[in-house]
Amino acid sequence: MSDILEEVVSQVVACIQSGGKILTFGVGGNAANAIHFAAELSGKFEQYESPLPCIDLCSNPSVLTAITNDFGWEHVFSRQIMALAKPEDVVVAFSIGTGGSYLRNAIAQALTMCQVVLICGRNTFFNPTMSNLLIYELGSEDTPKVQERQLEIIHQLCSSIKALLL
Repeated sequence: MSDILEEVVSQVVACIQSGGKILTFGVGGNAANAIHFAAELSGKFEQYESPLPCIDLCSNPSVLTAITNDFGWEHVFSRQIMALAKPEDVVVAFSIGTGGSYLRNAIAQALTMCQVVLICGRNTFFNPTMSNLLIYELGSEDTPKVQERQLEIIHQLCSSIKALLL
């Protein structure tokens, strides 16, 4: 496992041990990966284990459509983070690139409140030395390849996180 992924595991474990939760999001196939991540942590990963507090921000159509109607798509996740995040939490974002205003706004909001992890294909916007931000860049914008790699990363993270917490 890479050094960055080990750092992510450490952050998530510290978050859970301090009573925090994971908030995760993405759009399109990245939303599917965020939902999958939340399901693996709060459900059963490899065997029956205690559920971990992980909420995806992409699967509630009432919340998504209300926010986009009232505030615009660019605030769809930042508003939810504003409502739900606490200092002990970790926000995990999945993306191919970093050009979307929804992503920039969500991460900017999260950085004022808690730790942030970005698992992306290519980072062209965020300074990788920003405090509270870990970026795991996969070095590609090939959508299927990035999303497949994200799924592998999700499984690595879940295995390591659950092994340390059980």
